[in-house]
Amino acid sequence: MKSIDDLDIRLLKLFLVIVDSGGFSAAQYQLNMHQSSISKKMSDLETRLGMTLCQRGRGGFNLTNDGLKVYEASKKLFEHMNDFQDEINDIRNVSSGNIHIGLTDNLATNKNCHIQAAISNFCGKYSKVNINTHIFDTSLIEKKLLENKFDVGITSPEVFKSGLKYTYIFNEQQHLYCTPSHSILGLGRTVTAEDVVAHPVVDRGLAHPVTPLNHVKELSYKSKTTNMEATAHMILSGYFIGYLPEHYAQIWIDRQQLVKIPTTTELEYKPDFYLTFNDKQDQSCAAKALVSAIIDAHNLKTDC
Repeated sequence: MKSIDDLDIRLLKLFLVIVDSGGFSAAQYQLNMHQSSISKKMSDLETRLGMTLCQRGRGGFNLTNDGLKVYEASKKLFEHMNDFQDEINDIRNVSSGNIHIGLTDNLATNKNCHIQAAISNFCGKYSKVNINTHIFDTSLIEKKLLENKFDVGITSPEVFKSGLKYTYIFNEQQHLYCTPSHSILGLGRTVTAEDVVAHPVVDRGLAHPVTPLNHVKELSYKSKTTNMEATAHMILSGYFIGYLPEHYAQIWIDRQQLVKIPTTTELEYKPDFYLTFNDKQDQSCAAKALVSAIIDAHNLKTDC
């Protein structure tokens, strides 16, 4: 037999049924065929393979050594075919549709964030899937996930919410910044929480405390924002001090428009970011594939 074709596949399936049934007679009911027809097809298979597969007659049905080997090889063949069909079904199910992913803002310049690589790998495989990206603060992303309006989120929570599953993926270093002319730099030393009290502060987090400044009592005039862009505007005004990721602030450091404020340990801030999704939501195949791509891009070992 030079190569396997559809006829061979059908004959091998018949062979498996015969063996599993224990002989030609018992296989009649499984195959809904007369015994003479089964015998003819078995002869055809043996001719195709060029070997005797079984002994049949008064001594009953018995496999030859070659027949046993062909039987085991045939089982493996159909197992692989079933696995292949499952993979094709998965690809078919994931190759179209829509995904909604919620991201906290200003992650693109974080060298620890590989969301771009994950999206690139995902789109390379599933180019027909529409990815709808939304930039919100963590609390709103969590709300959308719980409402099943988002499939996946990248969040930086202070408190884990019930009903959501969080998987750590990366972090970032943030510092207090101000403009070069800000009066807090006139202290000429490491800044403490008590020093911050005397200066206007912009902080983030409307739903719950986010940065260490939220734990400093008696702050001077306080502005709150929900994103880094707004925080940067407030700090660049020269009136406020506030936290920014060092990777995000670097552009203004290079332009000499911002200065990192030297602070004590109590004001250090290094938030963690998490792959987040609704633990009870039945995710689509596309969403599962994107989650896997994000996990792979960050070299994570997880049971997500």
